[in-house]
Amino acid sequence: MSSEVSLEGRERPGLVRRAAAGCARAAFSQIGLVILVVIYVLLGAVLFEYLESGPEVQKRSAIQRSREECLKELWAITVLLKVQK
Repeated sequence: MSSEVSLEGRERPGLVRRAAAGCARAAFSQIGLVILVVIYVLLGAVLFEYLESGPEVQKRSAIQRSREECLKELWAITVLLKVQK
């Protein structure tokens, strides 16, 4: 018997395992961490915009309606008092 270990019975790491190992190495490098932080910030911004856009649009449209009503009332007052240049 020889003391050598045969590797013929073992399978080589699959493509997925190699890709996962490469991603893990990249994620723990400085550049990888910067990229992960940028992605995290961008996803947070998109999520915030999605969650907060509904009430903001409603507020803007209410303000716009209020401005239009005020303008109509001012115009009516101007016509009623016959203010001219």
